Order: sequence, then structure tokens, then C-alpha cells
Amino acid sequence: MQRSTATTAAPTPEPGRGEPRRATGWGQTFEALRYRNYRLLWTSTLLTSGGNWLQQVTLGWLAYELTRSPLQVGIIMGLRTLPLLLSPLTGVLADRFDRRIMLLLDQAALIVIAVGFAALLVFGEPEPWHLYVFSVLVGLAWAVNNPVRQALVANSVPKTSLMNAVALNSVAFNSMRTIGPAIGGVFIVAFGPGLNFMIQAVLYVLVFALMIPYRPVYATADREQARNEPLLRSLGEGFRHVAHEPTTLIITLVTAVMTLTMMGFVMNQLPVYAAEVLGSPGGSVLGLLLMAMGIGGVAGTITMARFSSFERKGLLVIFGVVGSGLAILALAQATVLWQAMAALVVQQAFIMVVMTTNNTIIHTITPDAIRGRVIGIYMMEIGMMPIGGVTAGAIAGRYGVDVALMVGATAGLVVIGLFAAFVPRLRELRF
Repeated sequence: MQRSTATTAAPTPEPGRGEPRRATGWGQTFEALRYRNYRLLWTSTLLTSGGNWLQQVTLGWLAYELTRSPLQVGIIMGLRTLPLLLSPLTGVLADRFDRRIMLLLDQAALIVIAVGFAALLVFGEPEPWHLYVFSVLVGLAWAVNNPVRQALVANSVPKTSLMNAVALNSVAFNSMRTIGPAIGGVFIVAFGPGLNFMIQAVLYVLVFALMIPYRPVYATADREQARNEPLLRSLGEGFRHVAHEPTTLIITLVTAVMTLTMMGFVMNQLPVYAAEVLGSPGGSVLGLLLMAMGIGGVAGTITMARFSSFERKGLLVIFGVVGSGLAILALAQATVLWQAMAALVVQQAFIMVVMTTNNTIIHTITPDAIRGRVIGIYMMEIGMMPIGGVTAGAIAGRYGVDVALMVGATAGLVVIGLFAAFVPRLRELRF
């Protein structure tokens, strides 16, 4: 049985509240919400996700309207995630400074960016270069927001509720995916794109207000020593920890494989799939496909929240990657909308089984003093998604989108099969 020897500070009851009694039965599904600080963080994640999905659908629509170029649309949308490659650096900052203050400052920056872009859309004449600048600024802000917000999850609940907290955090994100793109599309038609960014700014103001009373009380570490360490040495320490902690390294590699071969291939090629396979180049069918992914994501994370006590985490990871790959193969064979939506529901549910399990393992075995750096390295892999997307686009342009999906899924299945066969630590991983 493989277990990490990493330790964190002993859990501290929330001030004035004591330690809530552990939930049983279906109460386990929402167990982490019994903690006040986690409720504040969870609600802020829900609102942040709502603003993010409004932004994503509106920015994609604007990019196409202004450029009529699929290549430029891909570049503009890719610039939102590319700065996540800087996440290891922002993770260093998260280990040096107060994470709550960092999140508040970052949220203030997101408010200014959203208000400024909304004003441009309402009172000015946007040009493509404005979209490039906006995407880079938003991407840089999210390169700070994601590692810090992820690190705060472990500071909000005791270790016994950590997997439930990670799963519910994913529920907050994915639940907005089921309605955000649809609402954003309706508002674009009815009121124009500027309103969506105004709403986004309001949501971000509410997030800022929610995080003011938030206080991290679990597994907190002294930041003084980290602040006195040279920046590059701190960054290197994060990479050394990942390289020398076998479980963290395996989980990181599995996530990288899944990001490059499955997540990147599917997300990048959905617009092409809607147009070429389903015969609908408009946004309505694409919105339904995104909604299906959101439904699957919510289903997968709620399932993980309900069964968070299941110990064979390694088998869950293998099971989730295999299930996702098979669902993508089914998507490649689908010819009508309901088949594609069903495949995406299943695929995203399995993806969230893997992501929730991996996030929980990373949080559980990583000391808080280095948590920001490790999560930053872990989040960096999301910034690699455009690499998979470009590869998928090249294959789709030459052989068709269905072939691209099959290549991505097959590659992912082969690699996870090799991991399962030759890395016993993954098969036997328990938490």
C-alpha cells in the first residue's frame, strides 16, 4: 500500500465554531459546506465560474464576428489559457504571501479588466487587437487566480473533508458551464456583447466582497521562511518536490497525458465537430455540446463528493482515463446531436473523476509550505492544452475531425495502459 509521508499542520477548528460532526450517508455529499470559510470560497468559485463562462462564449463570438478567421479565433481563445504556463511562478508567490490577500488583489484586477472591456464595447469600436490584449490580460490574471484559489481549498477544511471539498469545488465550476454559455448567447442576441461583461464585472465584485471575511484556518504554514528564500531557489524547490515525490510525479504525468491527448483534442475541435459532423456551423449546437459537457462534469463531481471515502484512488484514476478515452471514441463515431451529447456527458463525467481524484491526492500529500508551488506546476499542464489543440487541428485539417478524435483517444488509452501495466504505485495508490 502506497502512502505519502508528507505532513501538514494539525487541523484547527474554525474560530468560535468548534469542529462540526462528520456527516454520514447522503450528508457526505455536501459535507465540506458545513465549514463557513469553505462556503465563502465555494460561493466565490461559483460566481467566478459564472463570469468566466459568460466571458468565454462572448469572447469567442466577438473574435469570429471581428475576424471571420478560425485561426485568429483559436489564437485569441488560446491566449486565455497560455499564461497558465506561468502558474509555477505564481505558485511561488502563493507560498510566500497571504493567499487571501493575493486573491483579493487578483480579483480587483479582473474587475478593472471586465469594466474596461465592457466600456469599450458599449462606447467604442472594438478591433481584433483589443481582443488579443484582453485575452492576455485575463490569462495573466487567471495564472494567479487558479493556483491561489486551489491552494485555499486545503486551508478551508480539515483533511478528512478534503476530497469532498475538491469535488464540490468542481461542481461550482461545472454547474455554471451548464447555463453560462446559453445565457450568454441569449444576452448577445438581445442586448449585445457589452452587457455580458458588465454582468461579469458585477459577479467579480460579489466575489471580492465574499473573500473579505474569509480566513484560512486549516493546514496553514509560516510564510516568513519562504519569503527569505531566493525566488529561483523557491521555484526549483517546487519542481524538485514533484520530481522526488513519486506519487505527485505519477499524478502530474497522468494529468499531462490526459490534457494533451483528450482534453485538448476535444475542447479545440468542438466547433469543427459541430460544423462538419453535425452540419451546424452556427453557435446553437455548439452551445448544446458545451452544456452536455457541463452536465457530465456536474454528474462526475457530485458522484465523487458522494463516494469521497473510496480508498483505491489509483484505480479511480485509471478507470476515469479509460472511460474518457472510450467516450471520445464513441463521440468520433456519432452522427447525430443526441449521440454526441450523450458521449460528451459520459466523457466529461469520467474526466472529472480523474481531475477530482488527482486534485485530492495533490492536496493531501503536499505540505502547505510548498502547496502553492506544487499546485502551480500541476495547473501549468492546463496551459499545455493548446498544444494538444494545435495537434488535433493539424490532424483534423488533413484527415477529418473524427480521425483526430480517435487519434487523441487512442494515444491516451495506450499511455494509461502502459502506466497501469508498468507503474504498480499507480494501481495500488490508496488514500
